[in-house]
Amino acid sequence: MGSVPAVTTELGTLVGLAGDGVRVWRGIPYARPPVGELRWKAPRPPSQSGGVHVATEHGPHAMQSPDPMNPSAVCDEDCLYLNVCTPEGPAPDGGWPVLFWLHGGGYRVGHGEQLGDGEEFARAGIVVVTINYRLGSLGFLHLAGIFGESEADAGVCGLLDQIEALKWVRRNVSAFGGDPARITVYGVSAGAKSVGNLMGSPLGAGLFAQAISSSGGADHVATPEAGTALARRLLDEVGCHDMAALRSVPAKEFVEAQERILTGFQALWLWRPTLHPRVLPEVPIEPIRRGSAAGIPLLIGNNSNEGSTYAMMLGDDVATAPAAGVLASILGEEGATRLLETYLRRVPDLQAAKIAAMGDERYGIPTQRLADAQSAHAPVYRYRIDVAAPGVPEQLDGGHGTETTMAWKTPLPLYAQATDVNPKRERAALLIHRCWVRFVRDGVADADGPEWPPYGPELRPVLVFREDTDLVLDPRADERKAWGDTEWASGTWFPVT
Repeated sequence: MGSVPAVTTELGTLVGLAGDGVRVWRGIPYARPPVGELRWKAPRPPSQSGGVHVATEHGPHAMQSPDPMNPSAVCDEDCLYLNVCTPEGPAPDGGWPVLFWLHGGGYRVGHGEQLGDGEEFARAGIVVVTINYRLGSLGFLHLAGIFGESEADAGVCGLLDQIEALKWVRRNVSAFGGDPARITVYGVSAGAKSVGNLMGSPLGAGLFAQAISSSGGADHVATPEAGTALARRLLDEVGCHDMAALRSVPAKEFVEAQERILTGFQALWLWRPTLHPRVLPEVPIEPIRRGSAAGIPLLIGNNSNEGSTYAMMLGDDVATAPAAGVLASILGEEGATRLLETYLRRVPDLQAAKIAAMGDERYGIPTQRLADAQSAHAPVYRYRIDVAAPGVPEQLDGGHGTETTMAWKTPLPLYAQATDVNPKRERAALLIHRCWVRFVRDGVADADGPEWPPYGPELRPVLVFREDTDLVLDPRADERKAWGDTEWASGTWFPVT
């Protein structure tokens, strides 16, 4: 890529890169570094420094445990940066639609550019914004229950970062050719649950026009009591209980301490936003049901075997060990038994039933309930994905997170490139990308495939992406009904000892 003409924003003049039909600006600060006295504080707008800034390198990732797949990655507490990728050439009248991406990783790991800059979306006429936000205990440590209201925002810093980034985009995206009135927020996993938070938060109102939720829901928040208990445990691990002193403890010590509490895949849902009187007054699904996101079209779905990714990473025995306790806490012993008996009608054995049920506890049922809630207030397009990307081993079909490379049309990993590719899967993958593009651009999801009508709780039409993609009415209805209307607090599967 080579240099591109300057873009003028409130920060000053930004110079990025161009090539292959796109332009990219990276490492743009959307807030001041959240360090020192700003640790665990709501993000503050960046300084308006003016001048010329080279924006060609991604900013640091949020503080997190080292990534064995990317050992050279730079992590820093100073992480509040975003990236912008646009089509080449002049923008149309009114500007291009904008895709605002929120990465997954269980609020513990991840970064904005893990799927690239969004070049394929940009080539399709979309401005793509990817961001980093605070993670783990530095993003979601609920300190108000220990130190009082002066620390009220500590438990929702990561969510406030997302809101601050959206505000920056609304103020500045027109300089990149984007239309601030056509922003679609899109997230997977924790990013999708963040989408639900934004739809339910009073502070999210008016910041975006559409939403895409991939394997999310709108229920994964902590009560103040749970948040306080976890904060006390973290401070015990750090060995410091003085607020002023805590702001001078090296950031890596908090990451090391949180990993001693729970680590790896077992810790993916330990950290999460805490209910907050101004930011998250209640579990987000409740205001969404009442219309807090009225008029915001929603593309929403999950994968057919979400729990299989956990089973692959942890091993079947470890992944299913908490299943009995988690399901019984929701449905009671008899209800949990009946639930697993329902899954056994479809899967081969009890272990597979537990994996399927746990995947639905975390993603499938929350996704279903968010679709039901929003469909009363705006067009909703519901999907399920049964295949992994072409060339990826079929044991990952429908696994958690396996749809993202297809939606983003990113290159296959090296191990998949040598595998024989099924042409039907190639067509399904391309259709997924085209449907996502169509939704961002036009607010409807069908794109040269089967008819895809809006979702509603009467017929429950779901487009099932597989080798022979088709529309299915209320798929797996018996499993959905087996969960009933029970509501439950979404926490971690693995106990904190």
